[in-house]
Amino acid sequence: MLEESKAIEAYINKAQSNDFYRKGFAKYSAAGVDQFAWHWSWWAMFGGLFYLLYRKFYMEALILFVLFAVIGMIPVVGLVAWIATGGVLPYLVYKRYKKVKAQVEMNFADEDDQLKALREVGGYNQWAIWLGVALHVLMWVGVFYMVIVMMGMQQV
Repeated sequence: MLEESKAIEAYINKAQSNDFYRKGFAKYSAAGVDQFAWHWSWWAMFGGLFYLLYRKFYMEALILFVLFAVIGMIPVVGLVAWIATGGVLPYLVYKRYKKVKAQVEMNFADEDDQLKALREVGGYNQWAIWLGVALHVLMWVGVFYMVIVMMGMQQV
């Protein structure tokens, strides 16, 4: 059986994030029982869709996109859902980690092979950060363009 600390490090696969996830995972498994607990992530709240893509949650990212497209039109509900992502999305990482870890331990006997499999299945996508930055830059360029066009229309 894998040592939990090593398994988390392998699955997260990013040294600067290990402490954040270790603390969150400890909250989720307090007293030996897996349960939801609030563990705040600004990156999950502001990144939302990109946080999920970064952590290789493709189907969940699609579901979140559709969900926000529908409920985002309802001002208060959209805002509450957006804020909730900051506390809920890290829990999804934990649930996937537990599932993957159990599968890896069942399929691989050697600890090195287990850690390698956790790194491959877990980890992150660097391109998700660049995608998020590019889309936010394009959004702000569009906003500024619309403001300039509207200001030009008022002068006519």
